[in-house]
Parts: sequence; structure tokens; C-alpha cells
Amino acid sequence: MKLFSRLGVAVVLIHGLISQNVSAQSNLNYSTSWIGNSFGFGDGKWMQQDIQAISVGADGTIYTNSPWDESGSEIAAYRAGDKLAIAGSTHGWGAAGGDAVAVNHTYLYGAMSIGNQSNALVGADYPPANQTWYGITRRTLAKLATGAPFSGGIGNSANATKNSFLAVETVTTGIDASIRGLAATDSELYVADTYGNRIVVYDAQTMQPLRSWSVVSPARIAIDTDSTLWVIGGFGTGSLSILHFRADGTALAGPLPLPAGTVPTDLTITPTGQLLVADNGVSQQILVFNKGADGQMQAGASIGTRNGIFHPVRGVPGDVRFNGITGIGVDPAGNLYVAQNGEGPRAPGSASVGQGAVLESYVYGTRVLNWRLYGLSFVDSGTFDPATPASVYTGSKRFTLNYGQPVGHEWSYAAFTLDRFDYPDDPAFHEPRGVRGEPMVRRFDGRRFLYTLDSGAHYLNVYRFDAAHGEIAIPSGLLAQNPLPGAWPAAQPTYGEWMWRDSNGNGAVDASEISSNPSTGSTVGDGFWWVDESGNVWLATPLSGVREMPLQGLDSAGNPTYTYASSKMFAMPAPFTRLARLVYIASTDTMYLSGFTSGVPWDSTHWKEAGPVLARYENWSTGKPTQVYAISLPWNTQSDPQTTTVGVAVAGDYVFVAELYTDRVDVYDARNGTAVGYMTPGASVGGTSGWVDVYLGISAMRRDNGEYVVLVEDDARAKILMYRWTP
Repeated sequence: MKLFSRLGVAVVLIHGLISQNVSAQSNLNYSTSWIGNSFGFGDGKWMQQDIQAISVGADGTIYTNSPWDESGSEIAAYRAGDKLAIAGSTHGWGAAGGDAVAVNHTYLYGAMSIGNQSNALVGADYPPANQTWYGITRRTLAKLATGAPFSGGIGNSANATKNSFLAVETVTTGIDASIRGLAATDSELYVADTYGNRIVVYDAQTMQPLRSWSVVSPARIAIDTDSTLWVIGGFGTGSLSILHFRADGTALAGPLPLPAGTVPTDLTITPTGQLLVADNGVSQQILVFNKGADGQMQAGASIGTRNGIFHPVRGVPGDVRFNGITGIGVDPAGNLYVAQNGEGPRAPGSASVGQGAVLESYVYGTRVLNWRLYGLSFVDSGTFDPATPASVYTGSKRFTLNYGQPVGHEWSYAAFTLDRFDYPDDPAFHEPRGVRGEPMVRRFDGRRFLYTLDSGAHYLNVYRFDAAHGEIAIPSGLLAQNPLPGAWPAAQPTYGEWMWRDSNGNGAVDASEISSNPSTGSTVGDGFWWVDESGNVWLATPLSGVREMPLQGLDSAGNPTYTYASSKMFAMPAPFTRLARLVYIASTDTMYLSGFTSGVPWDSTHWKEAGPVLARYENWSTGKPTQVYAISLPWNTQSDPQTTTVGVAVAGDYVFVAELYTDRVDVYDARNGTAVGYMTPGASVGGTSGWVDVYLGISAMRRDNGEYVVLVEDDARAKILMYRWTP
């Protein structure tokens, strides 16, 4: 590796080596829009980021539940394509939503949990030290935010849901004892105590237990027109079945015969008595069973396109092209409702929030779409395809933009690029959060490639595309700064850097395809990856300077090739003592770096920040780069909220810097570092956004008409902010 000395850096002073704080002094004339959510929040609404279960009311209202929504919409109500209400009190202060929901004519019953935040919460409202309650919250349909208390009810004494929680299981914190199935009549509530291996029946009015019986890992429950129960058994065991019981627990005929490969995730009964089974196996369909004259269930024609969203053209969404069905229901008027999250029900012990929520309604008989809602992006950012400003990629999705449409309507959902069936070895599934995020799209050698980062920028994933797989991003490679936690992949080293390249083209991580570089394990950890437009990979290491891994061409399978032996090392340039972000423009040999200096040193409480200083260097690759400027970015760790930076993007003549806590994007002239202005969320998105909670949470592009489009991760409400500004 060739090492360039810091002493070889020529410096051009602009207002001194480090200028005074030049945070933007005036606002810009821009518009705010968004991508990926059916609501912007300007109307006070947002589509939640995950749906694990639904229940359909008699009036066609759909009630949802999930363990987590970043802004507290775990349990919510929707009707006719609109959001009606949020239950609340299922988020924070130890509370979380759950994996099941049921309604009758009066009440909503929602699975939830109550913990004590590592024993920080004490008193009657919270479980004892080191324990968690899993149970049911009861609410009134007339006002979901109001609890329906009952004798023996506990919890939430300080809010409107006081004494409306029933603890079904008390377990050691860390054990997942979530209720996985609920069904209700006006008189009885049926509860799938999955952890306890039993069905428990409660009085729907008094919430007192009536009876119970044993079932191995029960999950979803459907009440038939004859008051018998259909129950998914074996949840989390790898051996799922659909069982049939009388209401008193007496077992009826053997398990429902299912096609090979079926993965049942939900059940519902239509008004005419058909049993519908959501299949999250490869078919991605809704199986239909008709009751014969002998009372036995007979398979009918399935609902939905075979293979769902993975039917050719693979990855393209459309009507009845399902993707990870988590909930189904039919109302008395004959409307079908389908909830999906691109994944299916979360596995026991998983903290997954899915791959983006979709809730849609069809006319049951004709399969004609009534309406559809999206909440598609969470802890993810967007980037532009360099071939067209109308195509935006996130980690697992592609959107098409029509800039002539009104605010909030510029985007349309064009593709889901993640394939869990053909490519279960996709590194994204095995990295923190189990999702793809933070994308970079590059085109070289006449081909398109997707590079993505995990939320902490420890791993750089590489994907290729081909015509046979449609919109699917095929796993192509992985560059890891350190071993992944856990047992995957089995052949990874126990220490240091390593990489994988899919040399046989099968999209699986084979032991023979892994190479390691353990000698640099301590020097590159917690660095930041960047891929330039020519496909060269750069790493801003925290303490050892900048490393380039030049593209070595494509192999026979079409994978970009990188080697440790061909790497080039550039020493830490003045004025930095620690690097945090890097943007390199290959066409002009221009390097932008941000990080920390001796004047404002790094500290571990700001581990994700981009730093207080940004510098530009020309002629970087020559070994004698010229520093054009180094400027101070907004930085005040004593304010409330703190003012710190988290992301850097460069497009055309401008640098865009995202602040972490303060809803603000600062704009600088890329040529001289002068502050130009700033952008904050406008009224269309409620004047707010969540934190930019990832390392690569901002991107920018200059259109041919001179307009700049800036995309910023919105951690709060399942969308990506889009700013449009013409200087």
C-alpha cells in the first residue's frame, strides 16, 4: 500500500484554516415533499411502518397491531383508504404493541407487552425486576385511546388506559411470550398463549378466564360460522398446521390439508363460510377452502398471482401481487383486506419491523382494488439512479418520480428489489436489523449496480441486476470491516476484515468465496464506506486515513471485483484527527471529508455523527492534494436539542449537510464552502421529521433544469423527505 504524508497536502486558506461557524444565515426558497408513505403528516396522519396483524370490524374498519411503530401507531384504525385513529399507550414507558388484534361490536383487544426499561420503572404499573408482562389491552371501539377497565385490570394508572391491561404471561425479560392470536365474539375472547402452549378463553365483558386447553405454539385464530375454531399451531417450531376445535376445546378432524410448501400466517372466515388461509410460502397467495355438503373443507381457487410480487416481472408490485402477508379479513359487505410487510410475521425473539407495510382492500368477488395504503421506508434512505433523475432506490425498493405532480404525489412504488426466496443468503438478512438500507446506485461497464450499507456503515453490500430476475437486486458481494455477530456465515474469520464475492453467481455465500484481511482489523473498524461513480470503493477509517480499493473489473458472473492487495492508503489529512464521512467525485478527483479535529475532538457519545468540520481537497489521487477549504459545521452539544451533523451529500455546485436532531439541512457552496442557506420540513409534512438515524441518510441530485432534489431519511413516520430547490 502506498502511504501519502499529511505533510504533502497543500492548503488554500479560506477565512483561515478552519473558518468560523458558517451555519446557514437565511432560509432558501424550496418545497418539501416525501416518498414512500400514503400520508405526509401535514394532515396529522401517517401509515405505520409495520403491520403484524389485522382485525376487521362490522363497518369495514381495519384495526392493526405491531410491536413497534416509531411514532406510536402500533395499534391503529383505517377505513376506506383513510386513517381514523391511533390507540396510543403502546409505545414507551415500558409499553410496546404486539402481534395480534381482535374486535367485537364494542371492544378492541390488542396484544401488547409491558416492561420496566431495565428495571428503571417501578411500582404497580410495571412488572417486577427483570420481568416482562405479555398480555392484552382492551379499548373501546368508540375511542381507541380510551381503555376499557375491568376488575383485575392493571397498568397505565397515569393515562386514559388505566387498569385495562390483562397480563397473560409474566416471563424473564428477554423471553418473547407475545400473544400470537386473538379472536372475539361479543361474549367470549379467545387468546393464543403461544409461549404457554394453550388456548385461553376469557369472558369478553369481565375478562375473567373461563376455560383453556393445550395446543402446541398456537397462533392465529378464526371463529367459523358454526362457532368452531380454526387455529394455526406450531408457530415458530418449523412444523405449522391448521387445527380445528369446538369452542370448548374438543379437537375435531385432523389438520386441514394444505398444499406442499404452505406457510400459513393468518386465517379468516368469509360471510358465506369460506375459510381463507394466508400463505407466506413461495406461492404468496390466499388459499380458499369451501365447506362441502359433508362439512369437510375442500380447496377452491386461490386468490392472488402465483408467487405474488415475485411473479414475472419479478419485483414489480401490482394488484393481488402479494408480498409477505401478515393479516387478512373480509367485512360483511364483501370487501377483502390484506396486510403485508414484505416479510411475514416476525419470528419468535425477533425485533423485526418488516420490510415496509402495505394495507389494501379488494372487492372479494371480483378482486378489483378498492384502495391501498403504503408505509414503505423506515431507517432507510434514498438515492438516484445516475441514468435518470426519475428513478429513486432505497435499500429494498425503487420509486418512480413524476416531478409535475402535486406535493406528495410525485412518487409511485415501482419495485421491491429484495428476494428472500431465491436469495436467503442475502447479507442484508444477516446484518443488524435484517433489512437493506442506505443505498448507492452506480453504473459502469454498461451495467447497473446497487451498493448498500447497514445502519452503522460496518458492512458494504454489493448487488447486480440481470434481465432474467427483473427488478431483483442479486447478492453479488460483501465487504465487512469486522465479523458479523452470530454464526453466519460459517466461514467468516473470527477477527478482522473480510470480503465475499459471488464468483459462481448463485447468490449464496460459499466458504470458498470468502477472503480475509485480518491484519487490518483494528485500523478500519467503524469506518464509512463510499463507492464512486467508477465503482471504486473508498473507506474513511476513523484513525488511519483514507483507503481506496480500485475496481478490478467484473468477473465472469458480472460481479465487481475488489482485492486487499490492490488497495491504496492515504494518510489522515490536515486538519482531521478522526474521519467520519467521505464523498469522492472521481470525474474531478475531488475529495470531501468530514470529521473531528484537535479543536473539537471525537467522543463516544457522538459515535454516529459526521463531525464538526468539512473539508474539500482537489487532485486527491495525485499524492499531493490541495485543500481548498475546511469549514466548521453546525455543532453545539450543549443545546437542547443538540446541534450535530450526521450526513453529507454533494451534487453540482452544492454540499448538503443533514443535522441529526434538528430537522435541518444546511447548504454550502461546494466551490468555496460559503454558507448558502438551510432547509427544514415544510407544512406538507407537518413541519417536522424524525432524526436522521443512519450514516448515509442524505443524497442529492441536480436535474437538467437546474433544480436540486435532496432526499433525507425520516426516522419517525415511514417515509423519505424530499426537498426541491432551484438556486
